[in-house]
Amino acid sequence: MSLRAHTYISPSISPKTFSQPWHAQPVSPTLADQKHHSQLHSYKRDPTKAAAAIRLAGLQQVWGKAEQRRRSEEELEDGEISSKYRRRRWSFLKGLVGISVGSSSRRWVVYVIGIMFIYITFLRPMLSKEDQVASYNESFGQNSSSSSKSLSSKRISTIRSAVPRAPLPPALLAKRSVEHKIENGLLKVNPKSTVHPIHQLIRDAREEWDNKVARQSKTLAQAVREYQKRYKRKPPKGFDKWWAYVVENGIPLPDEYDQIERDLLPFRALSPRDLNNRIEAASQLADTFTMRVKRGSVRTNVFYSENIHGADERLDQQAELLSPIAQWLPDMEIVWSVHDTPRNIIGYDYRRELVEHVEEEEWFDADDEIDLTLSDWSAACPPRSPLRNFNHLSGNPTWIPNTKLSNKKFISSHSKSMDLCQHPEIITIHGSLAGKIPKVSELIPIFTLSKTNLHSDILGVPVEQWTDDVGINIPFEEKKENKLLWRGSNTGTTFSQEIPWRTSHRTRLIYLTNYFDNQLESDEQGDGDEQVNENLNINYIPPPKSMRNSKIELEKIMKKANLGRWNERSMDLGFTGTPIQCDVDDGTCDDLMEEFSWADQMTHEEALNYKYVIDIDGNAWSARFKRLLTSGSLIFKSTIMPEWWTDRIQPWVHYVPIQLDYSDLYDIMAFFQGLPSTPGESALARDIANSGRIWSDTHWRKEDMIAYMFRLYLEWGRLVADNRRKMDFQYYQSMEMTRE
Repeated sequence: MSLRAHTYISPSISPKTFSQPWHAQPVSPTLADQKHHSQLHSYKRDPTKAAAAIRLAGLQQVWGKAEQRRRSEEELEDGEISSKYRRRRWSFLKGLVGISVGSSSRRWVVYVIGIMFIYITFLRPMLSKEDQVASYNESFGQNSSSSSKSLSSKRISTIRSAVPRAPLPPALLAKRSVEHKIENGLLKVNPKSTVHPIHQLIRDAREEWDNKVARQSKTLAQAVREYQKRYKRKPPKGFDKWWAYVVENGIPLPDEYDQIERDLLPFRALSPRDLNNRIEAASQLADTFTMRVKRGSVRTNVFYSENIHGADERLDQQAELLSPIAQWLPDMEIVWSVHDTPRNIIGYDYRRELVEHVEEEEWFDADDEIDLTLSDWSAACPPRSPLRNFNHLSGNPTWIPNTKLSNKKFISSHSKSMDLCQHPEIITIHGSLAGKIPKVSELIPIFTLSKTNLHSDILGVPVEQWTDDVGINIPFEEKKENKLLWRGSNTGTTFSQEIPWRTSHRTRLIYLTNYFDNQLESDEQGDGDEQVNENLNINYIPPPKSMRNSKIELEKIMKKANLGRWNERSMDLGFTGTPIQCDVDDGTCDDLMEEFSWADQMTHEEALNYKYVIDIDGNAWSARFKRLLTSGSLIFKSTIMPEWWTDRIQPWVHYVPIQLDYSDLYDIMAFFQGLPSTPGESALARDIANSGRIWSDTHWRKEDMIAYMFRLYLEWGRLVADNRRKMDFQYYQSMEMTRE
């Protein structure tokens, strides 16, 4: 059985079986790439070379003369030894083994011993390091594209460990200072602390990520035990085929698929007959397509208008994710929505009843009545949750965030910060939620490309805009633009007089970062402490390098700067093209045209010159995140949409999470970018940017996307089977395959 990587070929839509193989195109190395890795290689002293230098210094004390002992440390680390010094070493070795120089046969023995000594002392450490650098270069597409063939788990581990991490303050690592508290995925700044909150976040994130990587299953038996431990049941039939795909394609983090469990849990309360009836009904809904797997063959049926742009491409993409693994899947039907937005929410009481039936191993009665009169987002939340008690009409959300120290927060867990029941303030400032009053529905089995934690749709893997090549690779430290970049269209909401579009997530970001005070033109350039307009000041925590020589509490070093000065120095964000998704008749399109400056689109090559790039939601999830990570810039991300990889990535290790109100944006820029008078943490910025790119190359390949869908479809196949117990997986030793 072979489960190697498959070729991705986009065929025309057809009811016939999709069975094309799928593998990626190689990426050619560039001179910029080579220079980049040469610089990273020298970023931190190689401990093996340092050890060789120490050994050489010791030998010199015995053999060398005074002038030889004064050789520089750089020469010693490079292993450059004079011929005179080599002769002394040979003489010492010959004396050590008691060999006469006049003996021809014994001279060869001396040569062999000398060659072995040189190899052990110098060549082997250097070759070992070259292997690490080669592994690192491979992850960046130097020798061959990381997607040209599957990376093994051992190779991925080597790539990750070969990249040096920028250091953190020793006192922080020792945890000797008063720190900040974490609650509901957010770090609340303690004004009395002397620890910079971002340092704490990076330290904790590194530890969490390293622990997650270290505890992953290595064998099929371990994966089965971990599955049973997490979900209290046996894996689905075909789990061994999925594991074989994981092993042969080097899929990292094979235990991290909790999103699938969260999505499918309510459906486990439905009997197979009830669930299949619902699938049949869902397949007749507008703007859907259905994929049917039968004896390993895939057929499709569409139920959408040909006028829906991109629908055909989405069907192609999902069929091609399915076709390489269809031969190992049970018979099933999968109904997909063609839109990028989710469709359904269910009431909290209904969900709780479904989960209780799962726990009691009973079927939910299809004839039971459910309350479908409920409306509003809060209907999906527990009775005492903050969203249930949140007054949407209270307050007046604006584009100016609250940056006071008493309100300072940073995202610790991105997934927890997306919990709308616990963070109701998000409802009024995200375009996909604000101004909308959804109605609850019954549980409908529809797969979708994006969702919030309130929606009951089943999350799949979107393919659009996926890429493994962003063109020329510019090292982070060589990127010319030391600013934050964003370009895009004004999506995110419907723009009309009926919708509060000015507080939507994209429009607020552009309002905020494009404010400019004309009075600043005559001011001298400084850190921005001039209070030109008191109402438009930003309170921020200064860079850590201004704190290291003292133990001053944060509340005593807070700075205040004019927003216009910050934007002039640090921000380059704007809408492109012309207004879209707006109402012409009520004048909203004209309002958009007048209130914003509309820039030309920026090419990907131009964007690669920016050190900092922010990624934000559009109408739904942002499809550009993969490309941005691969660019090697430091990526900021603001989102409320969990994705298939959310459990498989680590904020503050691979990217920087940003709150939806942007109240932390200027603190984060001060931390990494610095101020005119105080440098920022550029080494940590480069560290996260490079880690993000390596993660993208090793964890977001096409094989990784297939592995997620493989596992999701195995679970779905068991749910729709007439006898679910017969679809449980039984482990046998003969099935065993081990990850490296």
